[in-house]
Amino acid sequence: MCKSIFISIILTCFFSCKAYPEVVINGTRIVFHAQDKESVIQLMNKGKKPYLVQMWLDDGNPKARPGEVNVPFIVNPPVIRIDPEKGQAIRLMALNEHLPQDRESLFWFNLLEVPPKPTQKIQAGDNVLQMAFRTRVKLFYRPDNLVPSPLQAYKQLKVSVIGNKLTIINPSPYFITFSKLEVRHSKTSPVLSRVENFTKRMVEPESEIEFNLKSNENKDIRGEKLFYSIINDYGGESVNEQIL
Repeated sequence: MCKSIFISIILTCFFSCKAYPEVVINGTRIVFHAQDKESVIQLMNKGKKPYLVQMWLDDGNPKARPGEVNVPFIVNPPVIRIDPEKGQAIRLMALNEHLPQDRESLFWFNLLEVPPKPTQKIQAGDNVLQMAFRTRVKLFYRPDNLVPSPLQAYKQLKVSVIGNKLTIINPSPYFITFSKLEVRHSKTSPVLSRVENFTKRMVEPESEIEFNLKSNENKDIRGEKLFYSIINDYGGESVNEQIL
């Protein structure tokens, strides 16, 4: 999941604080199944104040504003108010657009949480902090009858290593997002190499991705095992291993 924070601050002194979004989405990703024609997204206000929430989609540009990008979906309603400690369901409906039917398509769902105005009168010299949080999660449009199933696709990845370069080929029709990549001799043995700095975590359908491995020992790791974790449809991790 990718999150950006838009902050509007009026202040006259330095301060430090921790702040988190109050309105959350049920899940870390959205999978829109083509056969369903629409998908229901559950939102929850975990805070003590009502919030106004605006929602829109983009096709990969995080700077795109609502209405600036043509996407084959409608969010209904696009703006809602959620009372404290209450939930709200919204509908995501597909338009009659021609998206690829042999692989997934990727979009992004945006949620902007706007807090209410202060109810107390602001005196001269008072510090005022107003924060609007934006949450941005992946939306996968998944056509019908893709082979293999998404629960099997990550097991069919093809891996190879040359020096400290790890290459992973994804022959499946799904986007696959990595959480962890480690090279070991066995499941319980020490880590020989790992990917520490992910500049990109997701490999596209029928594509490949390359990672830099950081080794703990200067030795050839061919023949060792790559243990990898991927983020599944439920936001959890699925784990597999392959010999390099």
